[in-house]
This record gives sequence, C-alpha cells and structure tokens, in this order.
Amino acid sequence: FKLNPQVDRVGIRRKYKLAPDKVTLLYVGRLDGEKRLDTLLEAVALLPRDDFQLAIAGHGLYEQPLRKQMQALELEGRVVFIGFVDSDDLPAIYNSADIFVMPSPEELQSIATLEAMACGKPILAANARALPELVAPGVNGYLFKTCDAADTARRIDQLLNERNRWAPMSQASYERAQIHSLQN
Repeated sequence: FKLNPQVDRVGIRRKYKLAPDKVTLLYVGRLDGEKRLDTLLEAVALLPRDDFQLAIAGHGLYEQPLRKQMQALELEGRVVFIGFVDSDDLPAIYNSADIFVMPSPEELQSIATLEAMACGKPILAANARALPELVAPGVNGYLFKTCDAADTARRIDQLLNERNRWAPMSQASYERAQIHSLQN
C-alpha cells in the first residue's frame, strides 16, 4: 500500500459504481455491529450536503441491516455498498478515495486505517482504542466521539470544508504510516 497519484480514480470509481465527481469517503472492513457503521450512516443522514458519497467496502453479517438502515434514512446515492474488494484492487480503491473513515470503537490496531494512511488519505476515526495512536487531530485527520452520530457528522463536515488541508494531511498520514512499515 502506497500513495499512487497515477491511479485512474475515475475508472476505479466507475468500476465500483461510485460517482466520479463527488468527494468520496471510504470505509474498508467487516460489516459487523461492532464496527458501528450504523452511527456512520446516521451521521451522513445528518448532513444536508450532496457533494460527497460514502463508499462501504466489505461484507459481513450486518450488511442487510445496514442496507435497510440506508433505505430508511433515504441515503441511496449518497451511500454505496461496493462489496468485497479483491486484494489486487484494494490499493487502487484507497487511492481513488479522498478521505478514509473508521467508526469502530473496537480497533486494536486497525490495519485498514494504516493501509489508508500509507496511501496518503486524511483520516476520520472514532476516538477509541488504537485509533488515537494513528490520528493526530488537525495533522492527518480528526477523531470523533464513539457512537455519536452528531459529532461524527460535525467532523465529516469540518473535513469536507477544509479541502485546502487535505494535501498536508495526506502527507502526514503517509509519514505516520511509515513507522508501521515492514522495514520498521
């Protein structure tokens, strides 16, 4: 996993049925209750803006309840379940996204967050377990209160409004991920 500015962002987004012109927040991981994707969907519903989309990559036991929640919250088109992503495509998915989001309060190390950081993504993450060790607020992203849709929405909105900070946050994420590289 590495930063790849040459990735065909539009092509990858089209392959996974994502709008090529919207800011893309990406979650990668299991779709299980402990990941608190329900809180993330509630947060998206709280934001009246339509200039972004949430891409959810993965599968799990909680997928159908999440799809029902998405429909109940009328988030079709703003939330896209892209399913399981083959390991060959995973670096391209990270590189085609704008922001990575991890709502889980149960992350012991969060390999997915580290992969996103190695691809230079600003991070939005729950303020729990290992995630505060990876995210320096205001440096490479922001932390939000666990299981708090309003605070999650506030942080999403804040980062969406700080587009000028994405490049330095991207660089900071990349540098912070190097501490966890195979060589180190």
